[in-house]
Amino acid sequence: METKAKERNIGFEVMRIVSMLLIILLHSIDHSGVYENLAAGSALYYIEHFFYAAVQVCVNSFVLISGYFLVTSEFKPKKLISLWFEVVFYSAAIKIILMLLGEIEFSVTSLASCFVPILTGRYWFITIYFGMYLLSPFFNIAINAMNKKQHRLLIIILFVLFSCMVSIHPSLKGMSSNGGWGLAWFTVLYFTAAYFRLHYEPSGKTFPALAAFFVCPVLMIAALWVSNFSGSTMLKAIVENWFRYDSVFAVIASVALLIVFVNSKIKCGKGMKKILVSLSASTFAVYLIHAHANICTPEMWQRIGMVKFMSNWWYPLYQLAVVIMIFAACVIIDKARIALFKLIKLDKLAETMGNGISRLIGRFTAQ
Repeated sequence: METKAKERNIGFEVMRIVSMLLIILLHSIDHSGVYENLAAGSALYYIEHFFYAAVQVCVNSFVLISGYFLVTSEFKPKKLISLWFEVVFYSAAIKIILMLLGEIEFSVTSLASCFVPILTGRYWFITIYFGMYLLSPFFNIAINAMNKKQHRLLIIILFVLFSCMVSIHPSLKGMSSNGGWGLAWFTVLYFTAAYFRLHYEPSGKTFPALAAFFVCPVLMIAALWVSNFSGSTMLKAIVENWFRYDSVFAVIASVALLIVFVNSKIKCGKGMKKILVSLSASTFAVYLIHAHANICTPEMWQRIGMVKFMSNWWYPLYQLAVVIMIFAACVIIDKARIALFKLIKLDKLAETMGNGISRLIGRFTAQ
């Protein structure tokens, strides 16, 4: 009998891990003060912008993975409750620890807001993800009512309205997907992922999609160099506008990455599979820990030399090493959190609450 990890294709576990590493790399650039301190035209300037272009797929990839599996999955309130417990735990625990250490001032209001993180938008991604998950059963009804051609046409229209239009010039807002930070954009990605789950036939070939994934940031950097060389403020504004989740280049690269892992057949032993599944299971926690509002700040990043070491030739290697170490540290912390939740039986509580909500939904929909 095949294991659950194998049935899901271990490549998706790797995709989650890669996506989270890219998110940390993104934050090491735009939350650390690095981006603001880049010397225009320097080698590091283009290296960091290449990193910045490549990581624009990070959030898209997570949403695509979710849509890929949710389109054929049953809605489970337990999943949202478990995630809510996890978000509250890290949101509150980190804030309490920082207050006790004197890193931040004590505030009852600030601490209380940690217990309603979805309402306060403390983690923007989690807030939007909650909304998408709640709507997923209705998305699936619409998706299942369409045939392949209708679904493909919908994807094309959504791509034009929400990506192509906003990529032409920053003054054009298109359908206002908010730079990829809103529920509208997550919906576009959900329907896109659903198409690939239901209608795409894997060929087993990964090179074309992998090439497309790398070509996109290369083209963006080439365009950035041309805009700097030409001195055209309009051209520079257009190119800089491409560094966003919903730009044409980011969308193409994100879909290409999805295709890579749909077609990938990663072969490894049971031990390695277990490690990859374990790492993948903690990716949400890695985000919750390192992206905490009081952790992911310029001051915190600069404590580990993100700006201080920028003048050294080895800085990009140091930056990548820091990303890996942050990921590893957060995973270790999360394993302790998982053990704690099991000890106090929070998983059982989430299941009980989830079953209760499912019964209520069943009664409501049966009327």
